[in-house]
Amino acid sequence: MESERYLVQEFESNRPHLRAVAFRILGNAHDVDDVLQDAWLRLSTSDSDEIENITGWLTTVVARICLNRLRSRQRRPAQSLDDSSADVERLVVLTAMTPEEQAELADSMGLALLVVLEMLSPAERISFVLHDMFSFSFDEVAQILGKSSEACRQLASRARRRVRTADDPTADPQRQREVVDAFLSASRSGDFQTLLSLLSPDVELVADAAAVAIGARERKDGPFDVATRFSGGAQSARAALIDGRAGLVWAQARRPKVVFDFTVLAGKVTRIDMISDEDVLDELNIEYLRHQKGG
Repeated sequence: MESERYLVQEFESNRPHLRAVAFRILGNAHDVDDVLQDAWLRLSTSDSDEIENITGWLTTVVARICLNRLRSRQRRPAQSLDDSSADVERLVVLTAMTPEEQAELADSMGLALLVVLEMLSPAERISFVLHDMFSFSFDEVAQILGKSSEACRQLASRARRRVRTADDPTADPQRQREVVDAFLSASRSGDFQTLLSLLSPDVELVADAAAVAIGARERKDGPFDVATRFSGGAQSARAALIDGRAGLVWAQARRPKVVFDFTVLAGKVTRIDMISDEDVLDELNIEYLRHQKGG
């Protein structure tokens, strides 16, 4: 009885924190209540003597339950972000909330951010929320996701870029696809001047450790170096939507080996991430496209 009272007190003292974690990950008050109920059941049936840090233990449990719920949501085919039907679907979670719930969420993270988070993969969302909002180390996030710390770092970084570009009025999805298509055409034909014209003055090409391991340079900075890297290349790359955004993919035996994740602002390529880490690739929703020759 004393042990049960202790667990109840510990759970209730942690409830506000656990609710905040679940609410920011899921953005749905009804789901949050279910998650907390599930977490309590797991705590009440656990061997509390083996738990050194109940707050940490409960936070990890809540994050894993949230991850399972995110992954169980029906995964739709990738869609361009200017697809009106896709926008409506992303707003369902908001319109289903009561005004009180919307006000609470707006105070805690902002409704606009929730819409952006809905575009992320479950692992990106978990990595971003836990690390950026709750100061989890990537080692701790890795234990929850079952991935490497480096992969979690990449997932959080990718989520961060998507959050930033979603707020930029120049980040037009259709324009991005046109720019990436023109980039692919210029790369294949060796049109160096066109490549330069498509690149921002501060463009950067960044390869992850797995891409470096198969021969890529860790990074290149500036339009000349980036254009030189691609001019006459990309012959085997395919145009694709990467989680709904235009990019390029190099695959072997239909298995993606390197994803070129483009960030395009104001009609210029500002960053290209070369992703080869299998833990990250597994989280990407890739839809191959028919390349329009001539951009």
